Amino acid sequence: MMMRRLMLLAFALSLLPRAASADAPIDKISFQPQVKNLNCLKPETLTMITDLVAKIGPIEVTSTCGGRHARHSQHYSGRAIDFRPLETTPRKAAAAARSLEAVGGVGTYSNGLVHADVGAREASWHGQKRSTRYAKAYQRRHYTRLARNNR
Repeated sequence: MMMRRLMLLAFALSLLPRAASADAPIDKISFQPQVKNLNCLKPETLTMITDLVAKIGPIEVTSTCGGRHARHSQHYSGRAIDFRPLETTPRKAAAAARSLEAVGGVGTYSNGLVHADVGAREASWHGQKRSTRYAKAYQRRHYTRLARNNR
């Protein structure tokens, strides 16, 4: 009988909302509607997020594993997030992310988002300059094609 009361008490306590600490990093993370949760992320990515939030304050996660990304994106393997810092500038947030030991790639976009991943390769970029890079590569291929045809 005593055991049953203890189990009921434990169950009732589990239903009560927990008092969240103001310093708990997970409470400082909000999500855009298309991001459901952080369940798809690797443990090292979650550690990176916790460390990052402890450094820069609250963030809004805009992209995790779902959505459209580059073909070999770290997002698909649960190793990357895109976020918007809520209490600091994107540049300062990117600098804080680069200072973390676990972070492999950090980039900022012109719309105020920051990308951070725990991939093995270190990468860094600012703005959306990839489209011009691809355009130049296409132009080079086009000129190569013309040169081959004129032989």
